Amino acid sequence: MITGAPAGPSTRPLPQTLAAATDRLFLAHLLTHGPSSRTAIAASTGLSRPTASEAATRLSETGLLRTIDTPPVKKRGRIPEIYDLDPAYGHTLSLTAAAGKAQVQTHDLRGAVLHDTALHLTDSTTPAKLERTLRDLVTTAVHDTGSPCLAATASQGNPVDPHSQRPVVLPASAFPEGRGDIGALLREVCHGPVRLDNDVNWATLAEQRIGVARGIDELILVYLGPGIGAGLVMSGTVQRGRHGAAGELSYLRSGGRSLIDQLLEYGSAAPGSDRLDVSACLSLFATTPAPDNARLFVQAVARQIANMAAITDPQALVLSGPIARSPAFTQLFNQALQPLLLNADLEVLPSALGEDAPLIGASLAARDLAQSHFWGSYRS
Repeated sequence: MITGAPAGPSTRPLPQTLAAATDRLFLAHLLTHGPSSRTAIAASTGLSRPTASEAATRLSETGLLRTIDTPPVKKRGRIPEIYDLDPAYGHTLSLTAAAGKAQVQTHDLRGAVLHDTALHLTDSTTPAKLERTLRDLVTTAVHDTGSPCLAATASQGNPVDPHSQRPVVLPASAFPEGRGDIGALLREVCHGPVRLDNDVNWATLAEQRIGVARGIDELILVYLGPGIGAGLVMSGTVQRGRHGAAGELSYLRSGGRSLIDQLLEYGSAAPGSDRLDVSACLSLFATTPAPDNARLFVQAVARQIANMAAITDPQALVLSGPIARSPAFTQLFNQALQPLLLNADLEVLPSALGEDAPLIGASLAARDLAQSHFWGSYRS
């Protein structure tokens, strides 16, 4: 006779699981609040002081924590130990290479910048010279930071296959800087995880995490500059597609022509390339009244964004890039977009992070990678 529930796997957490959960709380407090005593951490997290002490011991054994000497106080009793992250444990590194600029930053695990170097890339920069330049940038950054690289990310203009982590060079790509194997270069200096992605995807992540679209789970970010691209967030996650080419707005077609071909005709192409000449475009929009080419340019962009919005039904549209920062363009764009929208309550928002958004997004992701890698191998 059956007298109880069938036997099965226990649902009670194993001691090691409980310890890891406790240690996560302890570390999360330090990442958010900075140097703290066991008493402060216990009070903030709800842990008992003995449990907080055990977590401090376990995390200290990894080398991640250090104790900070505190000045003597003129009162009786034990001087509390103050815990903090040990800078010697490591850092994260993020690199951008697109639109004529390369920049590398390193950060501590709280996100503070430890090293920052940027270089201008000319159109005549050869692939070999670009590789040497980027290698010098990242090796110098790691050397000057003076600790191990725990995780690294890179942002580039072309799409990146999410599985192979190789660049996907589409026809008439406006960003030759994104054709090399940056991942291999980063793995030379970083023994932790390495992740590459398209610059618009990183910018979208940054705006959704800490920018103008913070907390919005359904959005489109459109970059308008030398090239045209879009980042998509659905159910709170940046969508990359099977080959990493989701959101390639330039290649949407109308009347038998791609959007980028139309814009190159209506605006101004950079000499000898398939890039838009941003300065010429801004001059076009600055003319009052707006010439026919300016209106055709804006209408073509608005039409394809409205099509994307009809498919994805976002809450917000974020406009970024140098062309989108033009008040004259924005005014014309809003006038052209509104009659085309199915969801008339779509919020149209200017980027809060500007041209730094791709690097910010890559840096956020590098810290996520470093923490995931730490916990993935913790006490294994």
